[in-house]
Amino acid sequence: MERDFTVVFRVRPSLLDTASTTGLVEAASTGELTVNEPRTKLHTSADEYTPHTFAADAAYLAASTSDDVFRAHIAPLIPFVLTGGFATVLAYGQTGSGKTHTLSQCSRLAISALVAANADSCHIEVCAIELYGKAQNDLLDASNTRVMVAETLQASSTFARATLRTVSSADELLSHVEAAWAQRITRGTEKNPHSSRSHALIRIICRSKLDANATPGVLQLVDLAGSERAADHSPTQAQARMAETVAINTSLMTLKQCIRARTSPAPSANGAPPHIPFRSSKLTLALKEAFDLYARQPTHTVFIATASPDLVDQPATLNTLRYAAALVAAPHARIQLQPDPQGRNIFFWTPARLAEWILKYASPFITPANVEALVQGQDGAAFARVPKQQFYARFANAMDAKLEGKAEAKAKEVYLKWWKLVIASRTISQKALADEWKKRHAAKLAHEAEEEGRDAEVQRLLRLEAVAKAPEGVGA
Repeated sequence: MERDFTVVFRVRPSLLDTASTTGLVEAASTGELTVNEPRTKLHTSADEYTPHTFAADAAYLAASTSDDVFRAHIAPLIPFVLTGGFATVLAYGQTGSGKTHTLSQCSRLAISALVAANADSCHIEVCAIELYGKAQNDLLDASNTRVMVAETLQASSTFARATLRTVSSADELLSHVEAAWAQRITRGTEKNPHSSRSHALIRIICRSKLDANATPGVLQLVDLAGSERAADHSPTQAQARMAETVAINTSLMTLKQCIRARTSPAPSANGAPPHIPFRSSKLTLALKEAFDLYARQPTHTVFIATASPDLVDQPATLNTLRYAAALVAAPHARIQLQPDPQGRNIFFWTPARLAEWILKYASPFITPANVEALVQGQDGAAFARVPKQQFYARFANAMDAKLEGKAEAKAKEVYLKWWKLVIASRTISQKALADEWKKRHAAKLAHEAEEEGRDAEVQRLLRLEAVAKAPEGVGA
């Protein structure tokens, strides 16, 4: 996939008299929408409009179906996920604009396609959370109050301590996903009698059965709470509901800041990459893979901007389309992390290189005869995810003896050395990515300077009398 974002506009059917909405939102082309904003008429009774045209990869009007959206934009993500890609399908828009309808329909189709294409090549797991204000809730286990969005040492986002269900069929996976959708907090608003009041994120994780070190593929389904204005609430609604809206809009504002930073054409003066504030909220941290310029695995995001065709919703429609359209022309390509030439970065170590390091520091308790019981075929990146207590258990199992005395001291010493290497490798990765960004920026500046030089030379030649004055008869 050439670009890491696909932007899709979808306009729901009008909920009002169709005559009052005709022509307010039109498809300018297969990938454009035009919103016709009525002008204030002072001197004429004729209808006048200011057109606002927004570009996307595809635009769907009310006659379209969720199946159209799925087949064109989400179905291609299925093989991408099964081969280790991280795909996010995100629905964004005003409350009542059709986000949940679109995403739930596309989710059902995606689950069927994913399980059918898997052909038992991957273990499939699912977890689901909702972000409600400052709370982070487990949608697969309401009693689990320990879930949280966090960042791993490999700089990936994770739903720490969330309930993880392993599934073996499309029906089982769909059952978990629909149960998760049903657990979301919803309330009636002036715009929508069943408005979702939380952000829901579902991750379907595909772990290869053939290669334990393969990066798991992820299909992430994100149904955002709808943005609202204070005017969308009646005076009788409780103040707690207003606070709810403030919390939703605050997190969506951080999302917009990430969109601005991701699409900002100008880097900083020293050539450093733009700062994308995905750590500013739990929502944007969960969406880190969608916005981060540094890629640890191939990523692709389908950004579905849903909109209403009704005049009363036009300010929200313009706002939604404006932010989504910015992602179409995002000028900053991702940087893929590469191994360092010195081989210091443990995230690129092979199982053999890892075993060599362990033998060096864990002798005489770990030997060539038992090192595999500790490594278990994992490479450096996978071994970095092994918890401390599991490391100690493996160490004892490799020795076939209880971990005590000198053996216990050695295990703790080796684990501490390993942990320091993991931290150092993360620093090495960050520096390597920043250096690559600066190289790319310097190359871009050099290319622009070369083009400016060519343009200057052309302008100089055009000013020469012999060139400026065309010979007689030319063009006759």
